[in-house]
Amino acid sequence: MFFRKELFLLTTSQALRSVQLQLDVEKSRNRELLEKNAVLEANKTRCSTKDIPADVIAYDSEIKTLGKKYAVMMEMFLPRTPLTNAMSELSKSPSPVFATAEHYASRMAEEQGLVAELDSILPEHLRRIRNTHFFLDVFAQAMQSGRSNILYKLRDNAHEIFALPKNHFSPNASRLEVPEIAKMLGVKDVGTPNQRFTIWFPFLFKDMKLDMRKPFMNWKPLAQILKGALWGKMSLTEGFVRRGGPKTNGQKWQVTAVTPGSIAWAATMCMFLLSPDKEFPGNGCGAISKIDYYQVFRAYKQVLIMKWTDRHVQKIVMEMNHFVFGNPGAAAKSRMGAMEDFSVEIDAAMAAMDSAALSEDDADEMDSSGLSTPDSLSIADTNVPAASESHQIVTSVPAPVTTLRTSNDNSADPSSTDTLESGSINRFEP
Repeated sequence: MFFRKELFLLTTSQALRSVQLQLDVEKSRNRELLEKNAVLEANKTRCSTKDIPADVIAYDSEIKTLGKKYAVMMEMFLPRTPLTNAMSELSKSPSPVFATAEHYASRMAEEQGLVAELDSILPEHLRRIRNTHFFLDVFAQAMQSGRSNILYKLRDNAHEIFALPKNHFSPNASRLEVPEIAKMLGVKDVGTPNQRFTIWFPFLFKDMKLDMRKPFMNWKPLAQILKGALWGKMSLTEGFVRRGGPKTNGQKWQVTAVTPGSIAWAATMCMFLLSPDKEFPGNGCGAISKIDYYQVFRAYKQVLIMKWTDRHVQKIVMEMNHFVFGNPGAAAKSRMGAMEDFSVEIDAAMAAMDSAALSEDDADEMDSSGLSTPDSLSIADTNVPAASESHQIVTSVPAPVTTLRTSNDNSADPSSTDTLESGSINRFEP
């Protein structure tokens, strides 16, 4: 009798444990289904957010902050992935390579790398909904609104950056009629059907003298543009010392060093501020200039990524870090998370940089700057905190200056006016 009772209790206990385990499994499955349903609900095209789950809407503020940061520090535009459709898929494991030369091994690799770069700044709960309409709408709108806000402030301080009268930088100003601005942009045939802009415009170079071995050598205006975006327009005032007040973008985004994307962003913004365009185009193509800012940015960023460890680029990085963040060693401590139209130009720029040895005057400049330049610094060690964890180079040709041929007719088809010309080298003198 005693043994029967013990056997009954043992059997009952085992049955209860089995039921409890099964219940735990069902609860886990239920949680997964609820999460999937939330994502599916968010992925529906809607005119309002009233039907989007509350736990997804709660991410709205976080998504906006990351969108504004991404647009300045990493990419000016959301990744375009027509070949891989990578933006419509969830992140892969392991993540594709980005921010290295392998990023540009092919167009498909570039698309996958761009999405991996975006995922690198997103926490896990946002990566799970990154391909939803809700996330993409909020993120893209934040990128646009953040850029508009920054540009408004930069226009108000552009006269200090370019050392020209303030009225030249109002949206409706005829900037190309100002000889100094036309010279900075290197525009040829102003006001004619043959009017052209060049991606490597003179203002990017020291003393406005084209030297493709050393692009972006006129780094200070770029640093001023980035500093204004991160710390506010008052930060550009001589002797400015911040004392309290609302949080700046730099504080919200927790950035401590420049990145290839942020330098390329500043250079593209520099071109836009000098251009005749009134508003920065959401599609990348200037309404008046017909400049393809999307391709310009991509070209700058590719050159910077491919040549990030070169001493010339590292000198610029150290100078900009010192100016923007007040810390010349910032890059060493931080982490960082096609251009087919410009392929000839990019190859030529990198070939020129490959073949260039540091001249004695460069060495003197670095010594006199008081900043130390590391022999090498991996781009993977640059800023933009992560939430979680072959391009053929032409080496035997000179550096041509490819120009963007534009039309005075604003109604012209952009596809017919954004043609590129390459060949002879156009040298711009100050």
